[in-house]
Amino acid sequence: MKKLRLLLADDEKLVRQGTASLLEKNGITSVIYEAGNGHEAIHLLQQHTVDGVLLDIRMPGKTGIEVLREIKKSFPKTFVIAVTGFEGTELILNLLQEGVHGFVQKINGVEEVLKALHVVATGGRYFSGVVMQVIHAHADQWKTVPPVNFKDQELKLLKAIAEGLTTKEIADRYCLSIRTAETNRQRLLRKTQSLNTAGLIAYAYRNGII
Repeated sequence: MKKLRLLLADDEKLVRQGTASLLEKNGITSVIYEAGNGHEAIHLLQQHTVDGVLLDIRMPGKTGIEVLREIKKSFPKTFVIAVTGFEGTELILNLLQEGVHGFVQKINGVEEVLKALHVVATGGRYFSGVVMQVIHAHADQWKTVPPVNFKDQELKLLKAIAEGLTTKEIADRYCLSIRTAETNRQRLLRKTQSLNTAGLIAYAYRNGII
């Protein structure tokens, strides 16, 4: 994995500094920018090119959800990993439906941040067991479309995505190139009328595929 250019958006300076220090020690970053609120985060994204954002959801000014929407709209190649405290189901669902690439709880420490970064930076989506349970329990809250018929390869891919495998892991499992695996994932999104990977997982749960 290449070294990442990251933006840390969190209103607690000590949290930002601590996270930045640990990321630098692990050698996975080339540069780290820091923002203390949502407005600063957007301003920095306008000034610098970054690979991803570690985004605290509860900040003054623009909320994390608003920042996520702006990033998806204006910086679509930038991944976003939500880094939050203990949150309710409604917020988790909103983040998932807005297309967040990963979800990390602060209580689990920087180890989970590192794991999420490795997964997301290589084309995957990182959802912890808790988040997967939320998707499963609330699958009917995603856009409902009739079940469709899948080819064997499509069904295998959908099951692999629902297992939480990254694009690279899927490519390795089925002897595909990463590009082909990602192209197939995009086709599944269109076929199931899902907006993002969380929607695909919900579709799989809702239709008894997993």
